[in-house]
Amino acid sequence: MNRFAAKLRADGQTVGEIDAALAPLRKFGPKLEHEMWNRNLTAEKPSFNTEPNAFLVAMTKGRKAGSALDVGMGQGRNAIYLAKQGWDVTGFDPADRALARAQELAAHQGVKIKTVLSTSETFDFGKNKWDLILISYAGGRDVKKQVIDSLKPGGLVILEGFHHDATKGSSIGGSVVFQTNELLTLFTGFRVLQYEDAQAKADFGPGETRVVRLLAQKP
Repeated sequence: MNRFAAKLRADGQTVGEIDAALAPLRKFGPKLEHEMWNRNLTAEKPSFNTEPNAFLVAMTKGRKAGSALDVGMGQGRNAIYLAKQGWDVTGFDPADRALARAQELAAHQGVKIKTVLSTSETFDFGKNKWDLILISYAGGRDVKKQVIDSLKPGGLVILEGFHHDATKGSSIGGSVVFQTNELLTLFTGFRVLQYEDAQAKADFGPGETRVVRLLAQKP
């Protein structure tokens, strides 16, 4: 929306004309986006990795299970994996059909997860509540304060997203794109346990590309 507004300004449109053009986007944009994710996440032939995120699997191997939050959980691939490892998992997402699919998959695999229909803006993260928060291709900057406040002391945040270089050949939403070393300072005061900036197959989008990954611990 910001890019569209900038283009309209560059085209010489007035503030009133820009506001009028943006009004329907503000009204219907979120609903259309949620419906897009519903279609993508419940497609018969998914265009994304339906296996648990490899970085999540590696970073939680051998760790004691506790309470976990999956931010933007989609159809539940990561939440279900954590539940199978003994974690008490809650996940939220604004795509209702994706959440229903997550519950179906969890039941089929014999585990229980809690799903909440919500966006990052409206979900109640709580205070000192989680042992682990996962943000896999679901933003990060927008929930920085919530993550810091809601993790228990010693709790972990695991985050994976795209490096800015990945946008050179693909159109990728800015919330999941990070600059070089940005993740190292995103969660102020946290201890960085692992940081990766590498060419790898992304879970979503362009396939082999540059991704960034973080494991950090709240003091």
